[in-house]
Amino acid sequence: MAEQKPAKDDVAKSKTRMIGALVALVLVAAAAGAFALTGGIDMVADLIAGTSDVEEPAEEPAEQPAEEPAEESSEPTATTVEPTLDQQNRMYAEQVASQEQIGNLVTDKIASFTLEDVTTSDSTANVRVTADYKTGPDVSGTMVLRDYGGTWYFLSITRDGHEAVTPGVKGDSGVLEAIMTAQQNNQDIPKAIVDGSYTTLTVEGVSTGSGTASIKISLSGGTAPRTAGTITCISKDIGGVKHWFITSFSRN
Repeated sequence: MAEQKPAKDDVAKSKTRMIGALVALVLVAAAAGAFALTGGIDMVADLIAGTSDVEEPAEEPAEQPAEEPAEESSEPTATTVEPTLDQQNRMYAEQVASQEQIGNLVTDKIASFTLEDVTTSDSTANVRVTADYKTGPDVSGTMVLRDYGGTWYFLSITRDGHEAVTPGVKGDSGVLEAIMTAQQNNQDIPKAIVDGSYTTLTVEGVSTGSGTASIKISLSGGTAPRTAGTITCISKDIGGVKHWFITSFSRN
């Protein structure tokens, strides 16, 4: 009968295998812990889903083109060019020389004016007029307007044969300021008269105050619709004599 080897060697081998298995188990457990601590499961999930925790650099905003400066308009700015002081003094002098007709207008002696031929030359408009007096014969004459810088100013209204200019008259600053401001702000009627848009100016009534007068008028005939307006006048004593100055023809 053959001799049997003691089972000591088998026991030793079994212990060795057991120790190795335990070591392997410990290593696997450690690795699993490290895997979990470092977010390994999430990493695997991200890999499966095709995503990553790695932050992508933020997109920089597209560079906006620099704004080009706005083009400056080539259109001229509308400005009022006033007559020179010498021209204003001449306007004042011409109204002084027009006292017969302006005075008769303020004192309500004129019923109407017929506006006839208009001729323009060198920025001056000469309007032939016939004054229909409430009593007495009609009087023919000329009304003069002048264009200074695109603004029409009333200068004079005189009967035929009467000199319109009184040389050497210095204008009163207050009267001149009133004429400049009022006529610049009331251009509709002067322009319509120069254009020949009306043929008749009718006096509807006159009211006077302390140094002022308002003549209510209507304009008709010609190519423009009938319209109502006002001739405004102010007075100034010159040498102890009251003189009247037309400051504006305004549309009501």
